[in-house]
Amino acid sequence: MKKYQMQIIICLLLSLLFLTLTARIHSDGNSQLKNSKSPHFSFHETGFDFNFSYNTVINASDYPGENDTERLQAALDDVPPEGAVVIISPRIWTACGLTAKSRTVIQGYNGTVIRRPENTTEPFITFENKTEFAVLNITFDGANISEAWGVRIIGCKSFLISNNTFINIKKSALKVFLNSLNQTARNFVISNNYFDNCDIAPLFLFGIPGQRNIRDFLIINNTVVNGWENGKIAIGFVDNGAVINNTVINCQYGIATRCISNILIEGNLVYNVTDYGIYLGTQIGDFGTENVTIRSNTIVNGTIGITRYYGSQIIQNVSLVNNKFLNNTLYDIRADFPAFFVNTTITANDKLMLVDGGAFFRGTKTIAGEPIVPGDVFPDNKIDIRDVASVSAAYGTQVGSPNWNPELDIIQDGVIDIKDISYVAHCFGIVE
Repeated sequence: MKKYQMQIIICLLLSLLFLTLTARIHSDGNSQLKNSKSPHFSFHETGFDFNFSYNTVINASDYPGENDTERLQAALDDVPPEGAVVIISPRIWTACGLTAKSRTVIQGYNGTVIRRPENTTEPFITFENKTEFAVLNITFDGANISEAWGVRIIGCKSFLISNNTFINIKKSALKVFLNSLNQTARNFVISNNYFDNCDIAPLFLFGIPGQRNIRDFLIINNTVVNGWENGKIAIGFVDNGAVINNTVINCQYGIATRCISNILIEGNLVYNVTDYGIYLGTQIGDFGTENVTIRSNTIVNGTIGITRYYGSQIIQNVSLVNNKFLNNTLYDIRADFPAFFVNTTITANDKLMLVDGGAFFRGTKTIAGEPIVPGDVFPDNKIDIRDVASVSAAYGTQVGSPNWNPELDIIQDGVIDIKDISYVAHCFGIVE
């Protein structure tokens, strides 16, 4: 009898333990939702600080609708003027075409996925002319539907897009842009997002030619991978921003720019891209690119590490400091724009092509530590009268001339002329 009593007691204890664990698991799975509160994000080193002090918490799972789009939109529509946190529980939601208000924090959790419905191309979410909002911790799955957008942000201010995952989106997974000359987008941070198998500029800031109304921004700690069709981090017609510590791997390009002003590009890794690691572009209708610092980036295994891509408008006040351009198949540096290159590491001497006479180099070396001094035709790591005299003596020769010497063609355009002499004369006295 005692034996049976003991077995009954053990069974009761095991049952109690099972119920306790089940309750705890259920509680843990919902505790993040129940304890949701307005988040605070600070980027002190760059001057950005967001404090979304919204007391209202809205759980999208509480809202009715015939489909997930209707349920999520009902929750977003319920945000009061003073703002709210809209929590989206961990499950797969099938939705797109959503719009959101100002002062809305859209908060997901581990396992929160918004997947694109079949036969749709509308953006997942659009913010237009809104302020003080955030999108956090959500996976957006574009289901590889062609011409389908991700998240669109049009003429908005003071927002944060952070800790999200964008996958299988075929057209601009995250785009910040303007629809009219009167719109502005400013004071925003895009941080710690992951883009996988996203094409056509997965992370894209694009203003209006001739203006700089997208400004005061930070793009930091994002990762873009497997964007073989025009995959890149792209910024155009923007001012006063920074692109810092991002990673681009297995894409067509790395960091693409067009007509930018007062921009810092720092600490980024670009690896295994089919075209250009970093490019500077300009276009008709804009005054060009100015005041750009490109510092401490590593560009490996592209076609050209850095170059001007298109446009002939002005590029000025560009400095490159402590960068590494390595193992790019054509050139590590195609210096076809005016700039100052300081302490640059490249693969070998023949990986540097000098095209613009306004590009100057100090502290350039190969990966093996050998100095590279453009204009040093006598390889003694200094530019002196012998270099100037040698280039001057070859004045007028060109490819095909009997005494053609490509080593004297400093500005590599197939002819030795005043541009080559002027360049060596300008660098006279440099010692590395």
